[in-house]
Amino acid sequence: MYEKIVEILKDKYGIENVTPESNFKKDLGLNSFDLMELAFVAEEILGVEMKEDAYRKAETIKDICDYLETLGARNEN
Repeated sequence: MYEKIVEILKDKYGIENVTPESNFKKDLGLNSFDLMELAFVAEEILGVEMKEDAYRKAETIKDICDYLETLGARNEN
């Protein structure tokens, strides 16, 4: 799951060198709109539907990955 999110961050925003603890706003410079876009792309790629409050509350890459795993997101390459 982590690898998929890192791939999206790299492809969509040119962000590399992240860790699971990387904070979307503080470390990666993403804003609320960026997080919404990230959620939409992740939903499409991973075959899940995220609740808006879930991605708004997520502060780190790990937060998003943990939430996606609870939804049963596809973790395929």
